[in-house]
Amino acid sequence: MPGSKSDANRLLVAAALSGHPVTVTGASPSDDVRHLVAALATMGYGVRWLDETAGEVAVGPRRSDAPTTGTLFCGNAGTALRFSISVAAITPGEWTIDGDAHMRRRPIQPLVDAWRALGVDAEASNGCPPVRVRGGAPHGDSVRVDARISSQFVSSLLLVAARLPRGLRIDFGGELASRDYALWTAAVLRRFGVEAEVAADHASVRHGYGPAPQRIEVGGDWSSMGVWTCLDLLTGSRVQAPALQRDSGQPDEALGALLAKLRAGDERTLDVDPLPDQFLNLAVTAALVPGTTHLIGAANTRRKECDRVAVMARELRRCGVDLDEHEDGLTVRGGAAWRPTVIDPEADHRIAMAFALAGLCVPGITVGDPDCVAKSYPTFWDDLERVRAQHRPVVLIGMRAAGKTTLGRELAQRLGSTLCDTDEQFVARHGEIGAFVAANGWPAFRKEERQLVAATLQPGTIVATGGGAVEATATQQLLRERAFVVFVDAPLELLRARLAGSDRPSLTGAPVTDELDAVLARRLPIYRAMADRTVDASLALDAQVSLALRGEYGN
Repeated sequence: MPGSKSDANRLLVAAALSGHPVTVTGASPSDDVRHLVAALATMGYGVRWLDETAGEVAVGPRRSDAPTTGTLFCGNAGTALRFSISVAAITPGEWTIDGDAHMRRRPIQPLVDAWRALGVDAEASNGCPPVRVRGGAPHGDSVRVDARISSQFVSSLLLVAARLPRGLRIDFGGELASRDYALWTAAVLRRFGVEAEVAADHASVRHGYGPAPQRIEVGGDWSSMGVWTCLDLLTGSRVQAPALQRDSGQPDEALGALLAKLRAGDERTLDVDPLPDQFLNLAVTAALVPGTTHLIGAANTRRKECDRVAVMARELRRCGVDLDEHEDGLTVRGGAAWRPTVIDPEADHRIAMAFALAGLCVPGITVGDPDCVAKSYPTFWDDLERVRAQHRPVVLIGMRAAGKTTLGRELAQRLGSTLCDTDEQFVARHGEIGAFVAANGWPAFRKEERQLVAATLQPGTIVATGGGAVEATATQQLLRERAFVVFVDAPLELLRARLAGSDRPSLTGAPVTDELDAVLARRLPIYRAMADRTVDASLALDAQVSLALRGEYGN
């Protein structure tokens, strides 16, 4: 996963104001982070990329020869623009903080009013950017801010408060939106030795910094992980991101607990206020599962990169989803068939990624303006293709001569995967199966076979097993835990015809065709119990492929 842009931007501001040189590592070169790095550099802080590939940014105090005027362009980056306003307020000079056409529609007046109350000359255009700030001389140690619209107003003030002579107390005018984000900001400040806390009705920061770390790492982005977490729920996938840290302080780490409610009953209510960035992924997920889902607490997402409630309602309806739009969210009645649709994300990275999630699960979804994901997750489309290619290992089980290897070759070609035939691998390693069994016995063969199966269960593989592989309890456990199992079910008459004249070793001592009835009777209950899907081996090969792939892999 990329580094969290929200974590990176908090760390960059805290490092720049700490008065010490700090190297920030793991900062994704997303649009939001690039804009903040550029804004800090324009104001004269020693901030520059060392290695964009590694995400390394050198951060230092403001230079003695720093400019005293400049325009800080932040594109459509909310954290970059809002954090830059507060940095500008404490930085001597005249600064214009601006954004693109989308940002110029996003409210900023509560933050401007807070700085005006602290004695800073600041003004906004109709309550939105651009914002003009004459910075450097705030006074006072308390302020009241309307925190109902966005917690970013509070976080912006918190990040610079330790530079004020007496620190700062921030009283909330109304209930703090997405409170966990302000808690996260306070936790970042404590990493720089700043005393900061967020209470029920206020936040406070004491003046001064402690020792700053020489290097500090940006946490992996739990917000971006949301797409894959929802995909896991919808498809039974196991997408893992080792760079993510547990107990990270990022609100979106709690998505899994919220998703668990989608499994309960036919009707449920999900409050997205604690993790508003997941509203879109949750709306798509709710539309794909049966039952009615009430998504509430999303009113503040109407003031994000676009009106996310309205745009999501519009685009889901175009896909054929039955829903109602409310001021603070959606009521989604899920489980219906979707229509092929070209999605207009209105340049919103999270809408684009949410409908990419839909496209992984239903056919016919095309995302317009795919490049907008660069705002937070520049490698998203590459990662999506990696996930598509690394499907769970598909294991084919069934009697010898059922056609597992033939079906496996066709599946591998269709999916761009690798076919592993465990019988062929055994012969390559140990010689003919009959000779090995004659010399060592069936238990020894099953033990070696189980080890081969375990080694082949890698993402992106198709595995054709020997007919009796599932008779070993250890192999059964492997397949249940790690594979999608397809039972190739061949009628007894078809097996007899295919095995007539076969040189395959007997399992019971009787001729191969004579022992079929007893062997199939013993194995059939195991095959059926193990199968995630059953394919009739007497069907044409194309029909078998379609049945094997139905729903799971995009067919």
